[in-house]
Amino acid sequence: MPQTGEVTPDNEEPDVLLRPMEPGDLAHLLRWLLDPEVARWFPGPVGVPLGMDHVEAEFGPRLDPGSPIRMSVVEANGRSVGFVQEYRVRDHPGGGAQQPPPDAVALDYGIGEPAWRGRGIGSRMIEVWIAQAARRYRDAPAYFAAADHRNLASRRVLLRAGFAEGLWFDQPRPDGTTATLVGHLRRPEMVG
Repeated sequence: MPQTGEVTPDNEEPDVLLRPMEPGDLAHLLRWLLDPEVARWFPGPVGVPLGMDHVEAEFGPRLDPGSPIRMSVVEANGRSVGFVQEYRVRDHPGGGAQQPPPDAVALDYGIGEPAWRGRGIGSRMIEVWIAQAARRYRDAPAYFAAADHRNLASRRVLLRAGFAEGLWFDQPRPDGTTATLVGHLRRPEMVG
């Protein structure tokens, strides 16, 4: 069975899981980050073409078990279709002026395979992630995600997953522009 999203998904509800990202997954991550829909929300380095060297330098260290940032691959029906990165807010400085508690666990995510977008993967991915995060971070006072205010699909996914929209804030981007993000917070007691 192929491990990329190149196979057209069938009409059944996909089985979604998260697994730790491995070095061999970085080529998929590069392809996903180059996809125009993903690149819109995850801008790459300024003045440098996004390539394998950059992905290995930025994301490779995050694959180390001791890294404060944990990278996972989203699989749907056994195919690698996207990514999640998670971290304690305190370990990722510069996340904007309106931050949740430092011990909150934050996530960033993307569905990199176009054929798998709009099929409920994002909602299932967040459900699976919350269940895993609740076990890994028993002391976390909250879960946090910041979606670009224009990314309505991502905001809807977070709301369906029980996150509450909070403050809007501006965050500088690598290209010198500013992104307006909407903070979303979910308390652990809401985990079913």
